[in-house]
Amino acid sequence: MKKKIFLKRILHREKKRLAIIFDYDENLAILIRSIDGVRWSSTNKCWYASDDEQHLKQILTVFREKADIDITAISKGEKDKLITPSVMIQNDIEPIIKEVAQAVKREKNYSGFAPVLFTISETDGRLVIKFTGGIDQEWIKELKTFGRPWFDKVTHEWHLRWTQLAVDSLSDYFYSRGVEVIVKKKEVPAVIKGIRDEQGSEVRERSLGKSAIDGIEEVRKYLEEKRYSKRTIGSYVAGMELFFKYFNKIDPSEITEQDISEFIEDHILKLGYSASYQNIIISAIKMFFNLNGNRSVNTDSLKRPRRSRALPKVFSKEEIMEIFSATKNNKHKLILWLIYSCGLRRSEVINIKLTDLETDRGVLHIREGKGNIDRMVPIPQKVWEKIRAYIKVYKPDIYLFEGQTGGKYSAESVYAVFKRSLKLAGIKKDVGVHSLRHSYATHLHEGGLDIRYIQELLGHKSSRTTEIYTHVSRRNLFAIRSPIEDMDLD
Repeated sequence: MKKKIFLKRILHREKKRLAIIFDYDENLAILIRSIDGVRWSSTNKCWYASDDEQHLKQILTVFREKADIDITAISKGEKDKLITPSVMIQNDIEPIIKEVAQAVKREKNYSGFAPVLFTISETDGRLVIKFTGGIDQEWIKELKTFGRPWFDKVTHEWHLRWTQLAVDSLSDYFYSRGVEVIVKKKEVPAVIKGIRDEQGSEVRERSLGKSAIDGIEEVRKYLEEKRYSKRTIGSYVAGMELFFKYFNKIDPSEITEQDISEFIEDHILKLGYSASYQNIIISAIKMFFNLNGNRSVNTDSLKRPRRSRALPKVFSKEEIMEIFSATKNNKHKLILWLIYSCGLRRSEVINIKLTDLETDRGVLHIREGKGNIDRMVPIPQKVWEKIRAYIKVYKPDIYLFEGQTGGKYSAESVYAVFKRSLKLAGIKKDVGVHSLRHSYATHLHEGGLDIRYIQELLGHKSSRTTEIYTHVSRRNLFAIRSPIEDMDLD
């Protein structure tokens, strides 16, 4: 008796997919893996492919002699259909493909509603939603579950506080109702860009007075003594230089709170700089006046812009495997493996020295991580095997990862490796290397690991990034099984 396979349409990762459902059979499982682009969904407990004519044709062709295929769920409005091998032989597969493809096309547009436009404005933390056609009043009720939306009667747009959660959840909501969602980030207008470049260049060309130079140097020394990262120091110094060049005709001791407000309003807000850039500038100004003193400025009164707290962007385990599989260079693959399997920051992976690898204990010693926190993290056995093979071939001198001319590997190179792997894997998410670390923590938490252990593994100093700050015994950390152990990698 032939096995039976059911095809149905599902929403997965914000896109409609073609689900391939059957009772487990080893032969069918082997066949399904031969179809390009087919993946396993742990969430839906089924195989799936892109919802298009090409994949439908492949599925019907591959299984034509092995199973009966039920396409009832993807041919709404048509007579229920069961595709059997005999039907395929008698009628040929092409007419069947065309008929089902037409049903697929109709199904994709069943809602009758025009697309919904999502515009993300990170500068002021807003999500702008515009309905390009008719509106179901239930949609407005859904918007209100994400805060207090307000309607602009002039532009006919709804405004919400932007969070990644709101974007993802509302996208799923509309897709589940057959409504296409188009998401884009708001571009800085060309006019603003032109003014920004012109005004910014003019300010940066101004000279600094001696008091400002001495004060900035005082801040630099303080930051170095407190062991701030070079990147943070560079950002603070650049922010202070911009600020004091703006007031280059005024001695720092004569600057008032009103002057600072003018600078923020005229040079930062008006030119549409992001909330994160505003925060850097304000932090730099506050530190300067706190260290150098100025009775005319109460630094506590300097308000920071309200920033939305977006959820971290993470990959599914399937996507992690796709990224690793797409990375063919052994050195590059090991870099990504370590970042994910140990939850490392980009700066931490390039600073690993051979002496930091404690093979007898099976751990990696992270020295002076963010906030100058040392920590120990367990390295999975399959990663140790990769490390040993890598060292035997590459023979690094001091650092585990070194450049072509010696010295540690650059952070920019790690970023380039990651982006290249994303492109080869066909993953189009707008994410950075840090998403591998986020994914590691998320997958551990999903696997049932207590949040306190995750905090210790990641070296978090504050409870803002992990809900609970409680010291836990390091002895327990080394018994933790990394999620990479469950992946079939080579």
